[in-house]
Amino acid sequence: MKTVIIIQIVSVIISLIAPIFFYRSFKEGIDKSNIECSQKLKSNGILFGSLSIWVLLVYIFTLNEVFAYSHDELFPKFLFGLLIPVIITLLQFRNKRFRTIINNMSYKSLAEGQLWRVLGAIFFLVATSGIGPREFISSGVGDVTTGLIALLTVWALTKGFKWSKMSMWALIAFGVSDLLIVLFVLLTKYPIWYDAMPSTAIAGSFPMMLIIGIAAPMALLLHIFMLRKLILENKANN
Repeated sequence: MKTVIIIQIVSVIISLIAPIFFYRSFKEGIDKSNIECSQKLKSNGILFGSLSIWVLLVYIFTLNEVFAYSHDELFPKFLFGLLIPVIITLLQFRNKRFRTIINNMSYKSLAEGQLWRVLGAIFFLVATSGIGPREFISSGVGDVTTGLIALLTVWALTKGFKWSKMSMWALIAFGVSDLLIVLFVLLTKYPIWYDAMPSTAIAGSFPMMLIIGIAAPMALLLHIFMLRKLILENKANN
């Protein structure tokens, strides 16, 4: 029972910390952008409103078991909560102002947005307690490693070390790989096509869906923003 409570508390904390870092990165991009003050105020309002709605909807849907596994399920419903926010955000790249905002996010704030990943150590508890499959141990290792690399990257950027760029590439590589591994485990051990126990039936329920629907998409998007920024910078220097 204590293990379950710990997992629930840490999951809620992650679901609240991740949006704060995400908001800070976007706000920095807005504040540093060369756009009119009225447009900055409007963009900040849209940012705060969009994030609030995103987090609120995931909480409402999760607590009402909208994404929860059901025996007649033909497709993992938790994927909707994971992918829809990412797709909607990426579609905004068609907007010039959005691209300007992303371009003005600093590497430091993008790296800081991954610091919460050390709390992914709860996957160790999920795996060892039998709540989820043992494969979640690799997810815990990946998350903690990503969080530590993020901390190292923030420090390197703060100090202006030359190897900070290498650290950013490592952060993207480890961070994205970890997210893909988690997704692989979630899908391959999902009850639709996996009969053994423990499975990943918990994916769409409280508290795991808070991580899948809020923290994971935000982590992926920050990785994408950093990768884009690095690629554009390399092109500009060549």
